[in-house]
Amino acid sequence: MLADRYGNDVSTSSQAALDRYNEALLLIRLYEGDPIAALDAALDDDPDFTMAWAARAAVLVQQADKAYDAEAERSLRAGFASGGNDAERMHLAAARDWLEGRLHKAVTGFARLALENPRDLLALQSAHVGCFFVGRQAELRDWPLQALRAFGREDDGRHAVLGMAAFGLEECGDFARAEDMGSEAVALEPRDGWAVHAVAHVHEMRGDTDRGIPWLRGNIQAMGPENGFSYHNWWHLALLHLDRNDHAEALSLYDSRVRPVADGKVLMEWIDASALLWRLHLDGVDTGNRFAALADCWADVTADGYYAFNDLHALMAFIGAGRMADTERIVEAVRRSAAGSDDNGHMAREVGLPLAEGFLAFANGRHDVAVDNILAVRGIGQRLGGSHAQRDLLSLTALHAARRGGMRQLAEALVAERLAHKPASPSAKRLQREVEASPVVRAAA
Repeated sequence: MLADRYGNDVSTSSQAALDRYNEALLLIRLYEGDPIAALDAALDDDPDFTMAWAARAAVLVQQADKAYDAEAERSLRAGFASGGNDAERMHLAAARDWLEGRLHKAVTGFARLALENPRDLLALQSAHVGCFFVGRQAELRDWPLQALRAFGREDDGRHAVLGMAAFGLEECGDFARAEDMGSEAVALEPRDGWAVHAVAHVHEMRGDTDRGIPWLRGNIQAMGPENGFSYHNWWHLALLHLDRNDHAEALSLYDSRVRPVADGKVLMEWIDASALLWRLHLDGVDTGNRFAALADCWADVTADGYYAFNDLHALMAFIGAGRMADTERIVEAVRRSAAGSDDNGHMAREVGLPLAEGFLAFANGRHDVAVDNILAVRGIGQRLGGSHAQRDLLSLTALHAARRGGMRQLAEALVAERLAHKPASPSAKRLQREVEASPVVRAAA
C-alpha cells in the first residue's frame, strides 16, 4: 500500500495512479485546472483505486449542481465495489450522504476523518466546503484551526489549511486573525484562490476599498482563467467597486471576468452573476440584456429544488429579466422543497421559502411584505448557506424595500446599521442620503 502526498495510506499499488491522484489533490486544494481529468487518469491506471473514486465523488457532489449527480453515483458505486481501507470507505460514505441530501451528516463524516487524521487534507477541505453550504460557521473556523497542528511551515498543503482557517475566522468576525492567516497562506502559495478570497472577505466586511482593491489586483496569480475560483474573486473586486459607487467598473468586471461567456454552464458562476446584477438592479442601474441571458441559463434547473440557496439566486435573475412566470415557478419549487425531510427541505422551510416569497413581494411592489419576510429570517440566514458577503443581499433588499415603501424609520435603522459596520463606505453614505431624501408613506410597523 502506498501513501498520498500528505502521508495518508491509499489502496493502490500503482505508482503511476498515485502520481495522477497526487496531481488531483494539488488541483483540488488550489481550485485549479481539471482534477476530474487527473482522477480519471489515475483510475485508468488502477480501476480499483478506491480513494480516487472517493475523491471523484466528493468533487462532483460539491458542485451543488444536479447535472453531476449521475457521475457522482457512478463514482460511489465503483468505489464501494473496489473495497478500500476504512478511511477510504468513510470518504465514500460521506460523499454518498451529500449526494442523497444528508448534508449535515456528510459534513460531520468528513470532519470526523479530518479530526482523527488532520493530515487528511481532502477530508478537511470537504468538511470546510460543507460547512459553507449549511452555515456551520464555528466549525468553518475550528476544524482548519485544529488541523494546523499537523502541518509545519514547510509542509505540503499548509497554505490551504491557513486559507481555510482564515475564511472561518472572517465568518466568525475575527477579522485581524483572518487577515494575518490569509496573508500568510498567500505568501506560501500565491495561487491559493481560497486564501486570497478570505482576505477579500475581510476588506468587504469592513468596507475597506482602499486596501481591498489593491489586494485583489495584486494577487493576479490566484485570479487567472486556469483557477476555477477566479470568477468569485473578480466578483469580490466588483463588490468593492460597488462600495465606491463605481457601477461602470462593476459592470465591466461582470462582462470581462465574472460572466465572460454569457451562456457559460458553470452554475457557481450564475450565483455570483445573479448577486452582482441584483445589487446593480437595487441601485437602479441599467444592466441591459444581462439578466435575460442569465435567466436563460437558470431556466434549465429551476424545477430541481436541489439547494434553496441556488433557488434564491435563480429567482433574482428571473425578477431582473421580468420573467414573472418563471419567478412564480421558482417559488413553487421552493415550496415543494420545504415539504421535504432532507436537509434542503429544512433550509427551505426555515429560511429559503420566507426569502423567496419576500423577494417575490419586492418584485410585485409589496414592500411591507418583503421587509417583514426578509427581517424575520435574516438573523438565521446562515442556515441557508453562503457567506456574510453573499447574504448581505438580504439586508440590502430589505433596506431598499423599506425606502421604496416609505418606511422611513426602518430604512434609517438599516442604513445606520450598515454605516456602523462600514463607516467609510461611499455606497452606505449614498444610501443614507437617499433615505433621508425619501418621503414617508407610513410609519414602520
